[in-house]
Amino acid sequence: MNPASQRVRIHQRKDLPSLVKLDTSKLGRPWHKLPKLMNDSFDILDARLSIYFLKKLRVNAALKSMTFAIDQQYKNAQVFSTPYGNVAFVIDRILLLNILHDYYGLSKDSSHVAPDESLRVTKTEERLRSKLGQELTQLVICKETFGENLDIKVDYSTVISHWSWCITFTLEGYDHGSFTILLDHHHVDQMLAILRSPDAADSRAVKSVPLSPAQIERLFDSLPLKLSGRLASLNLTVAQISDIKPGDIIPIAINEPLPVFIGKEQIFEAAIVEDRSKLFLCDIYDKTTEKQYE
Repeated sequence: MNPASQRVRIHQRKDLPSLVKLDTSKLGRPWHKLPKLMNDSFDILDARLSIYFLKKLRVNAALKSMTFAIDQQYKNAQVFSTPYGNVAFVIDRILLLNILHDYYGLSKDSSHVAPDESLRVTKTEERLRSKLGQELTQLVICKETFGENLDIKVDYSTVISHWSWCITFTLEGYDHGSFTILLDHHHVDQMLAILRSPDAADSRAVKSVPLSPAQIERLFDSLPLKLSGRLASLNLTVAQISDIKPGDIIPIAINEPLPVFIGKEQIFEAAIVEDRSKLFLCDIYDKTTEKQYE
């Protein structure tokens, strides 16, 4: 008897070990380099996400991390079509509700509480989910990460549960939940084609043209800024603060005029007026001083 044949072990169906299925479509292909392709664009995605959340949703958020996975099952994902195939979007409900609450100013507690899963999904929640799905997917699948900008459309007719590659994003300022972009194998093939091109990175660098002064001015004018008004303030010593006990009443006075800041820099003063239960700023007085640069 051949000695080699004695070492062959046949597993019965009921006693199959935990085996990893070999996917021949991935053999010899640089799937392990896909995370680097995304991580190289981390700063770009971080800036775009920050501007998007601040400009569209009045929410302070930034990109915290990206994680990657191959061959994942997702049900009830928002599916979109592109000229290459299909992509999809999934967001944890805890993250969606916290963004929704911050958008309406309902809560800014850093320790967000997990939502009650028994609560019915509202129409407002569904609209925000659809809006985030299409716009965040369009933002992530861009020229820097995919090699070109794609026309992404909602696809209600396609049902897909298995996805070739997934990118999960977590956000600074939101400790719970994440959102995930899902790609089918057609889109992964396109990203791998970028990696196979020896001059891919160099060609993207060569094509980058310095912005003209007019373009820089337009970008500067469109930057979103958050104004903060200091409605009331009070100067206390350390001894006074240490003496404060539950139930104490601290008298304060509304600042008149009201100082308004961008970050820590005061830019103007203004008076506060009320109209129809809303507060407005008026009688604005510029407090900035022109700085001389050499």
